[in-house]
This record gives sequence, C-alpha cells and structure tokens, in this order.
Amino acid sequence: MTIGELLKDERLAKAKTQKEWVGDIISTSYYAKVEKNKHRITAEDLLALLRRNHIDSSDFFQRLENNQDLIHEQEQTWSHMATDAVYHHDIPTLKNIVQSIKDSELPQDKKEEDALEVEGMIETLRIDYEKDYQPNLELQQKLKERIFSIPNFTKLKLQLYCDFMGFYDLDANKQIIKQIIKETANTTDNQIMLAVSAIINNFISASMSANHYDDLDYYISIVEKMPQIPELYLIKSSIAVHKYLIEYHFEKDEKYIDYCQKIAESYQLTGMKDFGKNVAAFIEQEKKKADISKK
Repeated sequence: MTIGELLKDERLAKAKTQKEWVGDIISTSYYAKVEKNKHRITAEDLLALLRRNHIDSSDFFQRLENNQDLIHEQEQTWSHMATDAVYHHDIPTLKNIVQSIKDSELPQDKKEEDALEVEGMIETLRIDYEKDYQPNLELQQKLKERIFSIPNFTKLKLQLYCDFMGFYDLDANKQIIKQIIKETANTTDNQIMLAVSAIINNFISASMSANHYDDLDYYISIVEKMPQIPELYLIKSSIAVHKYLIEYHFEKDEKYIDYCQKIAESYQLTGMKDFGKNVAAFIEQEKKKADISKK
C-alpha cells in the first residue's frame, strides 16, 4: 500500500469527500492524483493533511511501514522462488509468479516492474532451451529501458543487467562492462563487488562459448584483485575454471583440465550437484573444442 492508497483508506473511513479532506492545503485535482499514485505529496503537505483530519502521524506511518514490510517480504518470496525456478528451468512456475504479481496489491508501477523482470527470466530460458524459439524483441527492449532508466550503477541496476545481459551482443556487453568497472573500481561494498564479478563471469563464459578467448585475462584479473571474502568464493572459483580453460585452450596442457575438474567435483561434494554437473559439461565442451583445434 502506498501513501496515496493509505490516505484514501483514511478518508473513506471518515466518510469525507476529497474536497473536505484537503481543504486549502493542496488542490483537489492534485490530491486526486496522489490517491491514484500519479503524483507525489510533500512531507509538509502530508503532515498538514494528517493534522487537519485528526490522524495521529505516528500511527499513520506505522501502518505504512508495516504494509511496506509485508510487501518487501512478498517480493523476497517471489525473488527466491524465481531464482529457484530459473535454476531448474521451470517456466510454468515463473508464469505463476508473474500472475501472482499481477494479482497482488502492489502499486501498479511496481507490479509492472516486478512482472517484467520475471517475464525476462522466462525469455532467457526460452532462448537457451527452446529450439527455433523466436526472441521477443519488444520484451527485451522494455527490459533494456528498465535497466538503463536507473541513472547510476546501483546494486539493483547491476543485478538487473547481470540477469539480462544475454539480450546484448558481446561488443555491447564489452562496452557496458568497461563502464561498470570504471564506475565501481573503488567500491568496498561486498554486494556491488559480487554483482560486478558475476557480470564479468557471465561475460567470460559467453565469450568462450562464442570462441572469443583473447584479452579475457583482463576481466579475470579484475575479479582476482577483489578481496578473499566468503560472498565471492563461488564466483572466484568459477573464474578460476574459466582461467584454466583459457590456459588449456592456448597451451593444451592437461593439468589445467585436472584443476577444472577438481573444482567441479568440489561443487558436487558440497551439495551443489546440478551446478557441478553444469560446470563439468562446460569443461568437457571447452576441452573438445580445444582438442579439435589442436589436430
């Protein structure tokens, strides 16, 4: 529930018209759009409205905070469900999440943003796993606009870009990533570092899959210079796999494949069986490509 929606609830509970409710604090036409979440209200005008209508401001803000907590909790639940569904390539569950978002009591703009992100996850899976699937370019463009409507490389923007960077070609991603590295070079925020390292990891993987191996050591070095903290362990180990596979691609030394396989085995031994299998398959794919080029 938004401030506008809560104000409307309070007004209706007191059986007042909008004109009676606002008096001469703000215009009735402007206030009507506040209730519809089309206009924002200043803190001064909000407090004046609460005083005029004998509403305790602490109670009002507590109701608002409690409702925001519930919304945040629901969004977190959807996020965890969506992440798990993507991991298991479960499109039906993702479609159910989209419908739940649309049926929720979120503000309309938040509904549209959250639903768009989950629809983007569905699009990514369909591109990766459905043969002859024709990409939804309109949806992809909406997601690109959503990402770059956020002015700076915040945690949210980085996470969104990481999720949907597959909608850009390698050259575009290279330019975007260089800007990300430049703007986040001095960060000490662990979550920002995690997002940046995940973006770099995805880019290296996509480059290798497209048979582009040159200059990837620069991106690897960016992640290797990040601190050794638990949050970055998984990404750093994945970067190590990429590094050794690139070494094998150029040197054809079997020790690098052994290093990679040990890392993949460690994933499976620590309970990440599906992830470990995917890494093992990627290692085998890259080994075959390198062995063919060796002949």
